[in-house]
Amino acid sequence: MHPHAMPTADLAHLAQAEQPEGLLAGFDLREYPKGHLLSTPQDPKDQVFLVQQGRLRVYLAGENRELSLTFLEPGDIYTTHTPTYVQTVAPTRLWITNTRNFARCLATDPTATPMMMRALGRLLDNAVQLVEDLAFREVPARLARFLLGLATRRGVPHDRGWLVPLDLGTEDIASLLGSTRQTVSALINQWERDGILERQGRRSLLIRNIPELERISH
Repeated sequence: MHPHAMPTADLAHLAQAEQPEGLLAGFDLREYPKGHLLSTPQDPKDQVFLVQQGRLRVYLAGENRELSLTFLEPGDIYTTHTPTYVQTVAPTRLWITNTRNFARCLATDPTATPMMMRALGRLLDNAVQLVEDLAFREVPARLARFLLGLATRRGVPHDRGWLVPLDLGTEDIASLLGSTRQTVSALINQWERDGILERQGRRSLLIRNIPELERISH
């Protein structure tokens, strides 16, 4: 598998609208501060939302542990009618509506269904991959697969490898991988020493050796 740049998603473009027109008819644009708990398993909301700006974490929580399922970013769509916690991790703006209105919008504009299915399918794929990784792979393989996924979705060719944005902090990445911040940080530092990775400031990472990451990922 070799990374490639992905085109801008239709939903990401739609999310940047400032007026609720077309598919967004009946949606409201709402703002939430960092740390706002949008939905919980005990109090699920019958809502669908499209992220315009910010980031949200979708996670499960037990008595002593939380497990992140995914992070939602601009252009992602999600329904709160699920047994998960949904919380903002940055100031966030959402296009939001109830599921009945959303179904009506899709019936009115059936051309939107394929892009919705692609977006929801990607989220489901992330969840299945997380379960598979936790069950069958050690932390180095999980981290390698995470970085390869970033390169595939958002990587930019560089004369010494692939440049990927690193919007999530080490603790967020560890939460996604079912690991600890210390373990993830130690692995990244080791891979830097081995010449596999190279930090490019605080917000990006240069993957210098894709084949080696692929080997570790198995």
